[in-house]
Amino acid sequence: MMMMMMMNLSLPSTAKLPLPSQVSTSVRSPPKLPSPPPSASPSIKSTINFELLRDRLVKHLDAGHIHKAISTLDVMAGQNAHPDLITYSVLLKACIRSRDFQLGKLDHSHLTQSKLELDSVLFNSLISLYSKSGNWTKAREIFQSMGNKRDLVSWSAMISCFANNKMEFEAILTFLEMFENGFFSERVLLHGCYSGLFDIRVFFSWRDNIGFSNENGVSRL
Repeated sequence: MMMMMMMNLSLPSTAKLPLPSQVSTSVRSPPKLPSPPPSASPSIKSTINFELLRDRLVKHLDAGHIHKAISTLDVMAGQNAHPDLITYSVLLKACIRSRDFQLGKLDHSHLTQSKLELDSVLFNSLISLYSKSGNWTKAREIFQSMGNKRDLVSWSAMISCFANNKMEFEAILTFLEMFENGFFSERVLLHGCYSGLFDIRVFFSWRDNIGFSNENGVSRL
């Protein structure tokens, strides 16, 4: 018995190991990366794209590259970013000067899609476009849609359209209608006399009876 007590005293006590549940399982989280700067809003992006495209279109026009200008207009229309009336007008006149009527009609198509309200300058250019391309029906349709936006240039363009398409009767009727609406042009009447629409005696009769002559040959009655 004494021997057993001595053995118990000589044996070292068993060290207590930590239970698995007591082992720390905490893992270090990775350092946070800085957040990227906020991106530009869609409205700012669209404004920047519009300005760049419009500048590109104007540069193409200045360089006389009408096809490239129309291509840029196609891109702008695809993004629903239509230019202003002045840009459309300059592009349309460039197409008429170069007699590239097909491109001019493409410009008109984009102009219609833009839903912009046309002014008399653009209306008159469209009359000229379709008149010179031989489509007097479309020219008259545009002329009739102008309403009170018709000015002396509109009437003159329509009379010239009929005259150039050998439609003397319609040209004379339009001339009389122009006069009834308070417009008169000595230049248009002279052009009609020279082209055979009017007898030259008609010109002198109108001038003597109405007294419309001035430095530009144009009056508003």
